[in-house]
Amino acid sequence: MEIVSGLAGRGPISRSLLAATCVGLLLLILVLVQTASFRSLSYYLALEMAKANLLSKVTGWETMESEHFVVKFLPQDWDVAPLVLEAAEAAYGPVTRDLGYAPPGQTVVVVYPTREDLNARFGWSAQESAMGVYWGGAIRVLSPKAWVEGRNLEEIAQVFRAMGPMVHEFAHLVLDYKTRGNYPRWFSEGLAQYLEVRQGGVLWNEGRGSPEERHYSLAELERFEELDQNLAYSDALSLVEYMVEARGEEGLTKIIEALARGAPFSEALAAAGFTSPAALEAGWRSAGR
Repeated sequence: MEIVSGLAGRGPISRSLLAATCVGLLLLILVLVQTASFRSLSYYLALEMAKANLLSKVTGWETMESEHFVVKFLPQDWDVAPLVLEAAEAAYGPVTRDLGYAPPGQTVVVVYPTREDLNARFGWSAQESAMGVYWGGAIRVLSPKAWVEGRNLEEIAQVFRAMGPMVHEFAHLVLDYKTRGNYPRWFSEGLAQYLEVRQGGVLWNEGRGSPEERHYSLAELERFEELDQNLAYSDALSLVEYMVEARGEEGLTKIIEALARGAPFSEALAAAGFTSPAALEAGWRSAGR
């Protein structure tokens, strides 16, 4: 009480000091918000909060764990949950090695028994045919039994290993954590497909068109969700393949490392020897990809 009354007795001096302190704190917050480290921490916390929110919604679901993954599923998928876990672990080593980063803790994978269940989580129509989705620090996949036409579990396993979404979605997750969201959507989609192909996977849009078909520009690819998805995915993969052809795997690594440091995409391209996005696009087109 004595301390409070003493401060109160100073009148305008205390108010001035308080005002100055508030202004100082505000300026400090503004400075921190502009720093890459603060943005990085904020993004990481947002991912972890989204993952925690997902886990809260599947409380009571069955659980199966490995060293790097936690798979959540409903009882009807007891027979395929080990397959999902196996595919996830098989993707872990190659993807983390290629991208030079291991995400923290165990990655959460939620298995939805039907396409309707998966689509409902994102407000999608029944026509959406995704087999897997990465969002908010976790992976959602459609039960293999919902899309693989197999007469027995072994047939389902063979198809799932070859065409399943685990490499693709885990690549999205690792890139997202490593760069804290600092990448164009098309680059993430192209990279995920590129790693799928490297690891012997089969792309969902394997018959993705011929070079005679029109391509989107880089500016158009920035609006990835609004585009024809077959063509957009095809162009994204073609661009990443061209990056590797032109600058090698080392060039692709330089781009990812620059993004992880917080560099804008144009600067990340420059780190690999592409002077600008326009130069990348020009080279890509002249290569006839």
